[in-house]
Amino acid sequence: MMAKADILIRNAKVATGEPGAPMAAWIAVAGNRIMALGYGDAGAWIGTRTGVIDGHGASLLPGLNDAHVHLFAGGLALTDLNLTGIRGAESLREAVARYRATRPGLGFISAFGADHGLVSDRRTPDRHDLDAVCPDIPLMIMAVDFHTAWANSAALALAGIAHGADLPPGSTVVLDDAGEATGALLEFGAIDLVRRCNPASERHSAAAQRPLESPVVSAEDRAADKTVLRAAIQHCAKLGLTAVHNMDGSLYQLELLSEIERDEGLPVRVRMPFQVQLGQQPHDLAHAAAWRQRFASEKLRCDFIKIFADGVVESGTANMLADYAHKPGHSGAPLIADAELQALVVEADRLGFQVAVHCVGDGAVRQVLDAFAAARVANGWRAARHRIEHVEVIDPADLPRFAELGVVASMQPCHAPVRGEGYLGLIGPARGRYAFASADLRAAGAAVVLSSDWPIAPLEPMATLHAALTREAWPSGGPDHRIGLAAALDGITRAASWIAFDEAHR
Repeated sequence: MMAKADILIRNAKVATGEPGAPMAAWIAVAGNRIMALGYGDAGAWIGTRTGVIDGHGASLLPGLNDAHVHLFAGGLALTDLNLTGIRGAESLREAVARYRATRPGLGFISAFGADHGLVSDRRTPDRHDLDAVCPDIPLMIMAVDFHTAWANSAALALAGIAHGADLPPGSTVVLDDAGEATGALLEFGAIDLVRRCNPASERHSAAAQRPLESPVVSAEDRAADKTVLRAAIQHCAKLGLTAVHNMDGSLYQLELLSEIERDEGLPVRVRMPFQVQLGQQPHDLAHAAAWRQRFASEKLRCDFIKIFADGVVESGTANMLADYAHKPGHSGAPLIADAELQALVVEADRLGFQVAVHCVGDGAVRQVLDAFAAARVANGWRAARHRIEHVEVIDPADLPRFAELGVVASMQPCHAPVRGEGYLGLIGPARGRYAFASADLRAAGAAVVLSSDWPIAPLEPMATLHAALTREAWPSGGPDHRIGLAAALDGITRAASWIAFDEAHR
């Protein structure tokens, strides 16, 4: 006897995600599995207990996936001060005042989404600007790139960095000529010195700095951190996401998510990496192998490696092949030496891991492609689906190497500045031709996956689609980088499950 569906949706425009048969008119579901889909009469799948839903000709999409988010930061952002679209000192003052008015007794203000021209088109903010709007309690503002922050005097004093800090290469507490902190903090090492002073994020910050450790915290603090993660996951589910890649690779977050899964279940699938820290060696990847075994459930997995190769263009920490247009003599620098990077990638590849590397500048992209090529030579070919995150600027000579090496371009359409505003002045028009070059990469045969990078950009999948479909041409020229609807949908459904090696399962 033919099995009957629990749910049958008919009279719909069903987007299947299958290149050879992209559309259907009905879909039959049993439990949490798709039984069948097709055109014509679906009556054979209808039984006495089948719930039949009329789609009334509306579109039915596969489960939406976001292959690059930051859950804890996103959860905090749901209640932090959002400065997206705020420009000018007076607007900043009003935004801070409104936020404080609804939170009496607040002891630390954390804000995000600020443009580098927050207070002036001619300069970035400093501690004096922030002191003018918040002189009495610590205030830290994360720039829209999340690799730059600005702190007021109270925050700098609380962190003990009013006169700078000794940090590893790549992170800086910027000082003025008198040796006093300007308030600008470049990259995570500097930012976390202040972020760990915020009671809401201190354990998250500590875990980011010491990801191999499971911190000893009170039951109350642990519950508070789970509340943040729970809010983030529920927000994902509310927006229609069925799976995310949480790119914060700390043991603490993995344990919290595992506890949520055990006690109440996870409403979305969560995949997390083991994040390599500066100074770690190939033998340290044994921890990643242990995490892969420990966290391998239906809804929570830790089965890939993440590495940072550089920073971001806006702060001048992206690694470029040539000097920045506005800073002659400065091209940024790699966060990790070539030999060290190649050794890590080769070992990760040997252990069967997928490797995801943050690369913004064209210098970083080349360095990482070279590392993936070295892994191919050392270990032979396999369908590793290694990925480069962001690919904001690429040299044209490196475009075909993605397809040649089987490397995936993991891109975020919402990151591309409208018409290159504020960005072209930093990299110059020649490189602007190859900035956020999604059309060039696709034309060169690269696999492209789309994601949000929430909370750096909006989590809403429709915002990602809109940005991919409507990107405006830049004055620097180049092809039309707009992506068609079918390809854009593929980037947040089928391709985003494929990059997780889940295409046969979901």
